[in-house]
Amino acid sequence: MIRIVTDSAANLPTPFVQAFDIAVVPLKVIVGDKVYRDGVDLSVAEFYEMLASQRTSPSTSQPSPDDFIEVYKPILEAGDEILSIHLAHTLSGTFNSALQAVQQFPNAPITLVDTYLVSIGTGLAVLGAAQALHQGASREEAADVATRMSKHTTLLFTLETLEYLRRGGRIGNASAFFGTLLRIKPVLALQHGVVEPVDRVRTRQRALARMVEMAVERQNDTPVWLGIAHANAPDEAARVRAELEQKLDVRFCVETVIGPVVGAHTGPGTVGIAVTSAPEGIEAPQM
Repeated sequence: MIRIVTDSAANLPTPFVQAFDIAVVPLKVIVGDKVYRDGVDLSVAEFYEMLASQRTSPSTSQPSPDDFIEVYKPILEAGDEILSIHLAHTLSGTFNSALQAVQQFPNAPITLVDTYLVSIGTGLAVLGAAQALHQGASREEAADVATRMSKHTTLLFTLETLEYLRRGGRIGNASAFFGTLLRIKPVLALQHGVVEPVDRVRTRQRALARMVEMAVERQNDTPVWLGIAHANAPDEAARVRAELEQKLDVRFCVETVIGPVVGAHTGPGTVGIAVTSAPEGIEAPQM
């Protein structure tokens, strides 16, 4: 058997985690002097309530190599193989922790994949690999599916404010939006693991519309898998999803809520979309 391991920053909905028996290694959220494991000690609802009431900004940290060892060891002892798929190493030390953990199991059947994405962008790659395994793919074949999907994923998002990205130091070239542009509504993309500005508009609704337009422009009428992620913005996420499903040939769609670790850097009100070409030969996961 081949088990998939990912991290909590993939924001995978629980039904998919359970259906594919995916092991999720939690990142950590630090609020004041308390450390919470993402999705374990702190729910999404609790986090956003806390974010609204706290004067100090939360910070985050990656899992340790020991955290990965704790997950890998029983899987390997059961005689299973591991495909470990994670968020961009440029955004977090999570991938490096996984790499250090793998080194503690010489010659073990473990394959690591850096998606260079985050949130539902990583989540789509995980689900593609999981479905490939379900259809009988080998570990390396499933890893190739995840890698190819990651390379062809468009990940766009818009925020209510850039303040959380600025505080977390994950803003990349989007820092150009500061100064006189604080009131601008940005459309950002994660490209090659770096947050980049791709457009700036003056209203929230225009920002959401521009994300849809860009996603449609980049997919060239090919069948796609679609991911929608939001932070306390379900109505806007639903509208974006409906528009994309009307304008694109969507073969599979998953909608999720942005969890505490990603939400600590993007803030409430974030809406993100991930669009990737439907992986050839891979059926859409059924829930």
